[in-house]
Amino acid sequence: MSEYTFDHDSGSLALDFSNTSEWHASEKPSEHLHNFADLVDWGEEFLLLPAHEARRLRQSASEQPEQAAQSYEHAIQLREALFAIFSSRYRGRPIPEPALTLLNEMVRRAMAHLQLVPVGGELNWKWAPEVEGVNLILWPVARAAAELLTSEKSGRVRECDDDRGCGWLFIDQSKNRSRRWCSMESCGNRAKARRHYARRESPEGIRAHSSS
Repeated sequence: MSEYTFDHDSGSLALDFSNTSEWHASEKPSEHLHNFADLVDWGEEFLLLPAHEARRLRQSASEQPEQAAQSYEHAIQLREALFAIFSSRYRGRPIPEPALTLLNEMVRRAMAHLQLVPVGGELNWKWAPEVEGVNLILWPVARAAAELLTSEKSGRVRECDDDRGCGWLFIDQSKNRSRRWCSMESCGNRAKARRHYARRESPEGIRAHSSS
């Protein structure tokens, strides 16, 4: 298992997947899904893969490395499409057509393999028995993205406003919809410190500081 602890705090499985790349909006993103094994780790940590399926995927990756590499590249393509879609919506830019096409194709495949199953007297969606492998990771992510994009929560999706290109996506669940940062402990504190410095360096701030 990867030593890195993946982020679970965005409010959406789709956004959590996008956030596996830190500084996503910068020129030098920091990758946390380095290979197929990391992808499997992520799926297991987010309870998309049962332990036995995760073990099977790790074993098959060692036996079929080319196929594992292709699955990994497909996952990264989906992740980058999700970031492009949600970031563009937040920034008020047109959604890139290739990104939306990729998501739509995956959503169509995913929905074709869902079925209604009685659970506790109610009907719930469940994947068909033949669904396995990385589809157990990517299809739920794609479905979560589609559900978020078509829900009332879509207007609450934010991207961290850090000017260095943090790129962390999250659902703003504050009452007044005023959240701007991935967290106050990181980008928020930096912005607060910059504002404080700017006030002190302004002519008014310098005069006030000198007279104190």
